[in-house]
Amino acid sequence: SRPSILIERTDVDGADPEHREVRSILVDTSTDLRMQALTHGVRRVDAILFTHSHADHIFGLDEVRRFNAIQHGSIPAYADERTNRDLRKSFAYIFDPHTPQGGGIPQISISTIGGPFCLGSLEVIPVPVFHGKRLILGYRVGSFAYLTDCSAIPDTSWPLLEGVQTLVIDALRHRPH
Repeated sequence: SRPSILIERTDVDGADPEHREVRSILVDTSTDLRMQALTHGVRRVDAILFTHSHADHIFGLDEVRRFNAIQHGSIPAYADERTNRDLRKSFAYIFDPHTPQGGGIPQISISTIGGPFCLGSLEVIPVPVFHGKRLILGYRVGSFAYLTDCSAIPDTSWPLLEGVQTLVIDALRHRPH
């Protein structure tokens, strides 16, 4: 299926109602999101990280509506400036305050990433990588890193990957693309 992953934390108990802890982070909303969520029993999404705005990474965004209904609220989302701009253009109805509200519109609050940030107590480190000639984002969370559609890793990004124990990186083909 299309590229998208769910990072789930099992080290939080959620006992403190005053402190909303992030348990499930969805990376990209692939066009296959609905089937992926049903197949793998995904029941909640606490945050969404976007790597870039190509259709296979964002066109499942409407499927977020089900998580909004289950969780009774908006989901924070994060993207680089270009992806944020592209999402606002491709899904203008989501961000237009004049769009009639209801169960048919995904509820997300999107922020532009400017560097490392925290989701609850979890640090998220954006890792710039090349997808062809376009600079996109991979993500590091603890000792785990996810680099999708990666054709090259810039020299400045290598230090961000030091100490990573698990790296998920695509392998499109043996020759450069």
